[in-house]
Amino acid sequence: MVDKLYDVLTDYLKNHESSRKKNAPLFPIQSGTAISNDRVLKMIKEYSFKADIKERITPHVLRHSFATEMYHKGVPLSAIQAMLGHCTNAETAIYIHVSAQLQKQALEQITIEGRLSWQ
Repeated sequence: MVDKLYDVLTDYLKNHESSRKKNAPLFPIQSGTAISNDRVLKMIKEYSFKADIKERITPHVLRHSFATEMYHKGVPLSAIQAMLGHCTNAETAIYIHVSAQLQKQALEQITIEGRLSWQ
C-alpha cells in the first residue's frame, strides 16, 4: 500500500499542474476545502470496523505504524524524518518501535574480541 501511495503522490507532484495546486488540499472534499480531522478519524474507524480490527486505530497510530514499518524495512531515519515532517531525528525516533527481533539482530552484530559483547 505504501509503495502504491508513494507512486501516486510522486506522479501527482511531477504533473506540471500540481505546482499550481501546491497550497490546495491534497484530499479535498469540495473545491478548495480540505477533509476535516474528524472525517479522517471517522473513515479510519469505519474501515477498521469493516476489517474487523479490534485495536483502537487513529491517524496518530498510523503515523507510528508507518514510521516503524519504514524503519524495519531499512529506510534511513533521515528519510523517515522527512516523510513525517519532523525537524529532528530525536522527534522521529519517538515514533519508531523496535521489535525484540530487531534488537536481538543488532546485539548479535556487536562483538568484542571475536565474541558476542554480552557473553
